Amino acid sequence: MTDSSENAAAYERGVGAGRIEQRLQGHDEHLRQINGSIDSMTRALQVLTEELRANAALLNANVSSGRRDVAERERIAAVRVEEAGIVDSRRTGRWTAWQRWFAVVGAIILVVNFGIGLYLAFSR
Repeated sequence: MTDSSENAAAYERGVGAGRIEQRLQGHDEHLRQINGSIDSMTRALQVLTEELRANAALLNANVSSGRRDVAERERIAAVRVEEAGIVDSRRTGRWTAWQRWFAVVGAIILVVNFGIGLYLAFSR
């Protein structure tokens, strides 16, 4: 009986060890899944970091370009204002007597032609 009780005890120890081994294998598999998830999250974070850096570089380039464009627009506007000032200074001269006489005669001719056109249009 001692052999049989020793065998039974050994059997129970083996069954217990098998259960422990099975549980350990389950824990190992669970840890592998966790490590895989952590690895995939790490890769995803690296991709997001690279994308964020690329977008930040693009934004920086756009801001720099915008500043350069604003400076260029201001320079162009200053040149145009200066050119307009030159043109205005040329136009501020007074009309001579013959220029005024010519403008008055032209306006009179325009009004007379307009009146004749209305008369002809509505007299029929």
